[in-house]
Amino acid sequence: MMPSIFNRRRFLKTAGAITAGVMCIHESTGGQEANRTTITIKDLRIERGVTIEADDGTEGSFKGSGAQNLKILTEHVAKIRELLVGRDPFNPTLEGELLWETIYPGKAKLFAQGRDPLTGEMIANKPREGRHTETGRVFMAFSTVDIALWDLRGKLLKQPAYRIIGRADRRQVPVYWRPGEANRGLDDACRRAREAYEEGYRYQKWYFTKSAKDGDEGLKENVELVRVLREELPDAMLMFDNHSIRYYSDVDYSVKLCKAIAPYKPFWVEEPICPEHVDGYSRIKEETGVMIAGGEHWCTRWQVKPFLERKCVDYVQSDPVWCGGISEWLRVCELARRHPGVKVVPHITSPWVAAPHCVVSQPEELCPLLEFNYEGGRETLEDQMSQSREGQMLCTMPEKPGIS
Repeated sequence: MMPSIFNRRRFLKTAGAITAGVMCIHESTGGQEANRTTITIKDLRIERGVTIEADDGTEGSFKGSGAQNLKILTEHVAKIRELLVGRDPFNPTLEGELLWETIYPGKAKLFAQGRDPLTGEMIANKPREGRHTETGRVFMAFSTVDIALWDLRGKLLKQPAYRIIGRADRRQVPVYWRPGEANRGLDDACRRAREAYEEGYRYQKWYFTKSAKDGDEGLKENVELVRVLREELPDAMLMFDNHSIRYYSDVDYSVKLCKAIAPYKPFWVEEPICPEHVDGYSRIKEETGVMIAGGEHWCTRWQVKPFLERKCVDYVQSDPVWCGGISEWLRVCELARRHPGVKVVPHITSPWVAAPHCVVSQPEELCPLLEFNYEGGRETLEDQMSQSREGQMLCTMPEKPGIS
């Protein structure tokens, strides 16, 4: 097969046309055209992550999640090389979905039926044994290949990835601060919350640590955290994450908790119950009316779809490093657009760099916020933080080509 013309304008327009707007590729050329006439993918290497090399020596790479199953890529490396090597890196059909549809044809859609696509087991409305499933780890690995491709494209075009991922003309995005647990007492939590607020972190997300197994006293502790933080910061946008109790399936407990904190006007309650419990999400939404965030543990758009159809998630948190890659994350965005009022605020995880590119590539009305994991991601992103004139903390994206 003859390599196609290496032309930025052609790539951007073709990509948008082939995917019917799903990929939201930025159509402007930025006044640049490539000097070369042809380029193809030369090699793919799987080591501690994925590196994809073009025949001019340019490399795109992505380390990926520490929880991913890279073994699945090494087992199928011959097939993956067959799909990629010799191909035009700007061919928009080269993405994570191409890999899983080749290796597991037709399986991903089983998520929409509440089934695990690799085991066939019914997972809807059931608790997990741990944070990540074995199937989830496989989709993380496919994500790594997809993001390495986007890194390569950005480097070939000498553009930061966000400029070619979407149309939004943004370089800055408001962030929300994620301090985690109030594990040093409520007075300390209030102090930290106040200090962060005055630094510009008007949006803050705190973790609940008690679950149904802790009974009424545990529930009271969760509610008390909400109460004291709201009294300390009456104007803050306070979010609360069931971080330590998300594996449980006690819908009654989650309804009771959300009803108890509703008067304190939480900005959202995150993962109010175990990730696959669509009936639980629906009941919590119907009976409490709180804004619900969820989706960091959902793989592909197919696992998001039932929650949107049931109108029980307000903020979709699909993580490009986990859900299937940037290309699949864009499909989640397109799905969310069909449901008025739904926002996409991706979970952020190490290596910390993919989600910021995704958020600023999309319009603010769809992707209004970026998560800032203060403990984990501080070294990577803190230098990009600055206050707006209104005092809100913003993340400013660099001009460095690619993702990393």
